[in-house]
Amino acid sequence: MIVQIAKIISNGCGIGWADGKTFFVPFTCPGETVEIRSSVKEKSFYYSEDFDILEASPKRRKPLCKHYGICGGCSLQHVSYPAQLEIKKAVFTELLKQNAVTLDVEPVVMTPGETGTRTRAKFFALKGRPAYRKKRSNDLVAIGQCPLLDPVFFEKIKADIAKRKGNVQYEYSKITGDFMPGMKFLRKSVCRKTIKIKENCFFQSSEEGAGIMAELLMREAGELGVKTAADLFCGSGLFSLFLTESGIKTTGYEIVPDSCASFAENLGNRAEIVKTDAYKLRELEKTDLVVADPPREGLGKQLSEIICESTDNVVYIACEPPNLVRDLKTFFAKGFSVKSLYLLDLFPDTPHFEAFAVLKRNL
Repeated sequence: MIVQIAKIISNGCGIGWADGKTFFVPFTCPGETVEIRSSVKEKSFYYSEDFDILEASPKRRKPLCKHYGICGGCSLQHVSYPAQLEIKKAVFTELLKQNAVTLDVEPVVMTPGETGTRTRAKFFALKGRPAYRKKRSNDLVAIGQCPLLDPVFFEKIKADIAKRKGNVQYEYSKITGDFMPGMKFLRKSVCRKTIKIKENCFFQSSEEGAGIMAELLMREAGELGVKTAADLFCGSGLFSLFLTESGIKTTGYEIVPDSCASFAENLGNRAEIVKTDAYKLRELEKTDLVVADPPREGLGKQLSEIICESTDNVVYIACEPPNLVRDLKTFFAKGFSVKSLYLLDLFPDTPHFEAFAVLKRNL
C-alpha cells in the first residue's frame, strides 16, 4: 500500500490515506511517500510501523539519540528542529480550524533550544540504571544517554539512581547546582531570580523555559499597566515572585500543601496566598490581571466565566492547547479577544508544546 504523508498530527504520527483507509505512520515527515507492508487496525485508523520510505523529505535527519525508536520519550527526533517548530505551529493552526476558532493574531513560536536544557525528569530505576518506558509499552528500557537533558544533570542521575527503587522525580539547577532528591528545598534560578521548590512540587521542564514565560508575563503586564494581579494555580510562586518584585500587588491561589509552603518560602509576607482549589472558586475579587497556569484539564467553562467577571486582562498558560482552544470560546462569548499568543516548545523532539495566551476585554 503506497501512502503519501500529508502532515504530522498531534500524537506525532504522520497521517495519510489510501484505498479508503486512514493510516497513522510514526517516524515520518510531511510530504514523504511510504510503502506500508503491514498495519494494525485501531479504532477508525490503521497504525503501521512496518513500512519503507520511498521518497524521503529533505527535512529528515539522523536522530540524535541511540535509543530513539525504542525509548518512548521522543517521536520527532528524525525531523530537523526548525521543521519540528513548523509542525507544532501547523498542529495548533489545525486545532483552531477544527474548533471553528478564529484569531486576529498570528501565533509566535518560541523555544529555549533543542538539547541540553531540561533539568526536570522522572526516571525508573532498572537494575541500578536510569530507564524510561519503551515506545507504546509499559516495559522499561535502560537509558545511557538523553540529549534533551542537561549533561551534568544526567550524570548526577546515573550516579544517584543505583540507590533508588521504582520511579524517581529528579530536579536540578544549572545555576545553583542544587540536585533533588536529597534536599528540603531546591533553588532554581530564573532570569537571575532565585526560587525555592520542595520535593515533588511542580516546576517547568527547564529554567530557560520558565524564564521565557516570566519574561513574556512581565512584558505583557508592563504594556497593560497592571497594579494588582491574581495568580491562579500559583504553585511555588514563580509568577507571583516576578509580579510582586515589579511592584504589582499579587494574590496567589493554590491547594497543594507543599506548593503553599514553597510559596511562603519564596514570597514571605510580600504576597498573600489563598489556600484553596481554584476550581472550587465561586467568585474572584476584582483585579487588573489574572494569571492562570492550570493542570492539563485547563480552566473549564465555570472558572473561565468567574475570571471574566473579575478582570479585563488574562494570561492563560496551557500545557494542553486543545483545552485552551475550548476555553477561548467562553472568553470570546464574554467579550474578550486574544491580544498575543505564543507557542512554547519546552519539549523538543516530542509532539508536546505549551501555549501562552494573552486575553483582553474588547473596548
